[in-house]
Amino acid sequence: MKKILFVALLGLMTIANAMAAIDNTPVSMTITLKNGNTVTYAASNMDSVRFVGGKFGDSGAIGMKIYLKGQTQSIDYLYSQITDVVEDTQPVVSSEIFTRVTDVSQLVAGKRYILVYEGNQTHAPAVMGAISNTSTNYGLSVTGNENFAFDNTNGIVQLTEGTSVKVLTLGGTTDAWTFTMDGNSTLCWTSGNSLTTGDSGKEWTIEFDGSNVIISNNNEPARRICYNTGSPRFACYAPGENTGTYSQPFAQLYVEDDGSAASVVAAPTFSPAGGTYTSAQNVTISTTTSGATIYYTTDGSTPSSHSTVYSTPILVSGNMTIKAIAVKGGVSSTMVTATYIISSDANNNVNANWNIAGSGIPLSKGDPTFTNKSTDEYAWRLEYPHINTASGNQRVVKAVSTYGITYSLEWDNNKIANRWTCYTMCAKNNATNTTRHDDFKADPVVTVSASSSYTESSTYSRGHLCPSADRLASIDQNKQTFYMTNMQPQYQAHNGGVWSTLEGYVRTKWQPTNNTDTLYVVKAATIEDVTLNSTSSTGIITTTTDSQEHTLVVPKYFYMAFLYYDKSANSYKAFALWTEHLNANNPSAATVINNKISIDELERRTGIDFFCNLPDDIEATVEATASYWDFSSN
Repeated sequence: MKKILFVALLGLMTIANAMAAIDNTPVSMTITLKNGNTVTYAASNMDSVRFVGGKFGDSGAIGMKIYLKGQTQSIDYLYSQITDVVEDTQPVVSSEIFTRVTDVSQLVAGKRYILVYEGNQTHAPAVMGAISNTSTNYGLSVTGNENFAFDNTNGIVQLTEGTSVKVLTLGGTTDAWTFTMDGNSTLCWTSGNSLTTGDSGKEWTIEFDGSNVIISNNNEPARRICYNTGSPRFACYAPGENTGTYSQPFAQLYVEDDGSAASVVAAPTFSPAGGTYTSAQNVTISTTTSGATIYYTTDGSTPSSHSTVYSTPILVSGNMTIKAIAVKGGVSSTMVTATYIISSDANNNVNANWNIAGSGIPLSKGDPTFTNKSTDEYAWRLEYPHINTASGNQRVVKAVSTYGITYSLEWDNNKIANRWTCYTMCAKNNATNTTRHDDFKADPVVTVSASSSYTESSTYSRGHLCPSADRLASIDQNKQTFYMTNMQPQYQAHNGGVWSTLEGYVRTKWQPTNNTDTLYVVKAATIEDVTLNSTSSTGIITTTTDSQEHTLVVPKYFYMAFLYYDKSANSYKAFALWTEHLNANNPSAATVINNKISIDELERRTGIDFFCNLPDDIEATVEATASYWDFSSN
């Protein structure tokens, strides 16, 4: 996976008990950073916002995670790098987008709806407008792209500005619903085919038959809201006297979208994507909606149909933020933003870890061959994931003089939890010269370490990340694996079952040879949200405590990432193993075949960039597939 650089790369992580509830209709946000940049996120482009310790300015507030539509990784901010956060006082949702109602659960008093005829091969779609004032009342038919755009496949109607379509507010309760228009008039039936306003016949029953919504009047249940394609109009019709069937199609009900539906007009995309580049870029903007016009700005303002029309690639020779929308038939897509940073010291092809301000790593690496490794604080090593520099994080290296580095890890003092442990396996450091020593102990080098035991020791075992069995070359090396910073609370059924079985497979199947002399390993568990099937969900099960009354998270998932170099083929291979943390022992399911995923998929799930020190072209190739060695029988 290519390195990802946001406007502020902060690596903010959250846990459930430090997080405000998700705002399902998030407000628009304008964030002013201490470096002077201002970033605005429209609510219509946001899935949710999560606050760590509270909102900006609250006591104990730490930061926020912003989830954008169509993106698998959140954009994270620490308040320590922000001077101001402005939230709109009212949620800004896709208020002109309505989606098809297909289930009774979508009927909610107080929500807004429209009546829609979805059209056929000979008749155009229509939405109900005002009620006519003739002697035979009915709902006026509003058609045409000048009033709305319609996506029948996905059941989306998007109204244009100033349209005459009537929006109905649902009231009442099940089997006695009401529709209010214009704040006071109520949709009703009086006699014949009338569809009018008043108090008589204002209650309706709404049912579903699988493909249609059926809106029938309670005063005469046979009267149902249909669409007359010949007139055309919305009216309240009864079935034929002889046939008992309706000659007109039923009107469909659409509910105002809560911000989750995509615009009927597809949002623009940028190529190349926003990020850090070493030279000027020609940026193209496109949309998949045929005939749409793209408008863009480069001054930080929100684009509109009065902004610059995109026609040719935009030359970006310095730092620039581009915002764009696509418009067709008066309908606008959601806004998208791309920020470009042009820097001669981007170092994208060697080592992402060198570019992290505040990590203690030199910003200019000098010799790219890393001949002076004693001065680079180990971050050049291939096993290292991308370093997280959030406040409270520490990087720890355990080593012994004879066998070198035992393992490295990243520790979160706020969560009192391991973010990851990484290490190598080779012939020298995997020699077997001693046995397991069970020397569990707090780690003295971190600010806040878990103590040597858990309060609920009968429930959770101390689950190694760098396992004791992989470090038996010396007594000191083995004892280092028992620091509590190398542990996660783990059900023993999982620790001694699936997890142990997978570790055993790796230990057995991989053997150091002249062709594969080093295996690069990362092992970790989830201590913040994960993204599974493009949906964000919690990465912890619960919390427990240690003997010093520290609160510790219990991860919901454990995973391993592997990279190795085949000298004979002059190529790298990589894959990952992912397991759900269950209090059950099912080692027969703990096979590489059942648990393997690509590194790209692991990065999508965790938001961590693994093996980031590979050259980008090699990294992109090896991380795309789960390429593993002789595990075919497992």
